[in-house]
Amino acid sequence: MLDLKRLQMIREIARRGSFAAAADALNFSPSAVSQQMTALERQSETTLFERGPRGVTLTEAGRALARHADVVLDRILEAEADLRGIAGLAGGTLGFGSFSSATTAFAARAVETFRARYPAVAVHFADGEPHESVSRLKAREIDLAVVFRFDRWASSVTYDGERVAGELQSIPLFDDPYLLVVPRGHRLAEYEAIAAEQLAGERILGGSPWAADFEHTCRLAGVEPDLDLSHRATGFEAFQAFVAAGRGLTLMPRLALGWLRDDVVARRLEPATVRHVELAMLADAPASAAILAMADIVQELGTPSLALVASQEEASAA
Repeated sequence: MLDLKRLQMIREIARRGSFAAAADALNFSPSAVSQQMTALERQSETTLFERGPRGVTLTEAGRALARHADVVLDRILEAEADLRGIAGLAGGTLGFGSFSSATTAFAARAVETFRARYPAVAVHFADGEPHESVSRLKAREIDLAVVFRFDRWASSVTYDGERVAGELQSIPLFDDPYLLVVPRGHRLAEYEAIAAEQLAGERILGGSPWAADFEHTCRLAGVEPDLDLSHRATGFEAFQAFVAAGRGLTLMPRLALGWLRDDVVARRLEPATVRHVELAMLADAPASAAILAMADIVQELGTPSLALVASQEEASAA
């Protein structure tokens, strides 16, 4: 009695107000729609329409059936989309990017988890700074990437201040606070948490991309930070070496604690300079089944990884 064709017809009649308009929308003849609705009323023993010279009006029973038709047909569309999505994971490729500390903490596991779940999809991975991932997204070399940004520095900006063009859409993952790295034996090493006021007179090595947020935090506390921008490096290890040599102090994110040297310690800053870790995609790119599946895996693994690092930090401080 209630087949899909009839449900489509009654939904269109409810939307358009006549058998003829519904027939035109569904590519049926008006007589075919009329015959089907008459048969439906007869089989259901219910009056569904009030017929008039200018069209038809649904009765209470007709309106109820139209509401059910909306639900049923929408669920069928969802089921079809799910099937297309599953079929979309039966082959093809996926490009995925990340930055080093995120790769170490969870992105590499995300790639291998995806490969285990969807072995028919070939995965290509590229590690790099956020602006490099944005460039790869724009060039369609990758489909999605784990990136980070600060309140005063965007993921699409290079460390020299140039902006990479490209509109992104992002899924927030977690906030990653920066820690203060000091030599063992330094006066600040005895504190579990260090306030901005305690940095007065201390030379801070490094800068981009966290410098603007760090300076803002210090100035709110009434401290003018002594930022030494004469040193540049591609990794946290280089700055730590200068800290150990007594040149100054530096900052590093909690997610990178696995690279902490034995002759330095990392302490919380209050308030902390924070980078926002996100999953980025091109705003105008269609989200394939593979992209959505990888996004789910990254969200599944990302936040717990930072919690694990935080617990390791607390254990180390103790």
